[in-house]
Amino acid sequence: MLFRIPFKPAPLTAVLIFSLTVVAHAQHESTGGSNKEMMGGGAIGGSTSRPTSPKPATRPASTTVKKRPTATTTTPTTTTTTTKRPVTTTPANNADYYFKQGESLYNAKKYSEAMDAYERAVQLNPSMGNAYYRMGWINNDIEEYDEAVPLLTRATSLLPTYAAAYFELGYAYKKLNRYPEALAAYTKSTQLKNDYAGAYYDMGWIQNDQKNYDDAANNLRLALRYQPNYPDAHAELGYALRYLGRYSEAVEEYQAAISQKSDMGLAYLGLGDVYYYNTKEYKLAVSAYKEGLRLRPGSAFANYNLAWCYNDMEQYNDAIPALREAIRIKPEYPEAYNEMGYALHQLSRFPEAVQAYQVAIRQKPDYASAHYNLALSYVAMRNRVGAMEEYRILQRIDPARATKLQNQLAR
Repeated sequence: MLFRIPFKPAPLTAVLIFSLTVVAHAQHESTGGSNKEMMGGGAIGGSTSRPTSPKPATRPASTTVKKRPTATTTTPTTTTTTTKRPVTTTPANNADYYFKQGESLYNAKKYSEAMDAYERAVQLNPSMGNAYYRMGWINNDIEEYDEAVPLLTRATSLLPTYAAAYFELGYAYKKLNRYPEALAAYTKSTQLKNDYAGAYYDMGWIQNDQKNYDDAANNLRLALRYQPNYPDAHAELGYALRYLGRYSEAVEEYQAAISQKSDMGLAYLGLGDVYYYNTKEYKLAVSAYKEGLRLRPGSAFANYNLAWCYNDMEQYNDAIPALREAIRIKPEYPEAYNEMGYALHQLSRFPEAVQAYQVAIRQKPDYASAHYNLALSYVAMRNRVGAMEEYRILQRIDPARATKLQNQLAR
């Protein structure tokens, strides 16, 4: 239960609040570029151009450069170190036989059977680096990253000049959020193969995640130097440039990604973020978010941001479905309920607005903006008791907003 301090309004204030004959307008939380008053709505949404989950495995892999080296059907020329053990033609004692069997199964994408063959090969010849590499690759592919690390570490020790093995080890570390080790492995892969675009991309991705945007931009530019047709790298570079405050360049990179891959929803969402948060071009943001959500549905934040833009453009009927979708995806989303209340209030659907604000407050009890808006909807419905209750709460949790409410209602 909310604690409320005693409140005795001055007689004039009470007259001002409850003798109103006009409908008060609810407060639209803004991103800072609107004429409407707000409480920092930009931060309420959230970046939509990269997935927000901290688990790397949930993030999209590159669609241009595979997460594995592209030459998956060939093995390094120095794959098996010389062994003193005599090689016979009997399959049961021949590591090469089992390796070749593993390769055939691997190329047929029968990974479980391939693993059995590779394991038999390394039992017979523990120095067979290419078999360790293949086993590490398969474990990465089935998302068994902890299992992949020791196998790939062994592969790199046996194949110290094989860039792909270091790349694959970096990939496993990246998926495990072991970023320093991932960066070290990727760096080694680029030292061995200086045009390794995929490694530069992954390094840039990690550095973006670490908020090291300058280094991220440098590595992503290297990825694009060696592979110009790389939409994921363009989009990731756009993300870095946005956080470096280079908004026009960010827009160019997102547009380049879209030109190379027209169905890249993530790039559209990133473009929407620049227009929404940074340049305040809400009409352009709407267009980008709509296309991004069509191609890549499921982002509560993007739906919220889209609805906010609609509300700012006074297209309240369009805002409501986007907010409902945001709430469907993220039921505990008080800011979305508050924004829903705003749209409903502007449409004079006051009882529904009250319900939306009340849900926002249940989810976030000291949500000053929702209390303020709820008070205005109560005033519109001539609910004296409800409005006074919200006024008292605002005096406790946000005195400045309580004063603003008095001033708003005194106009």
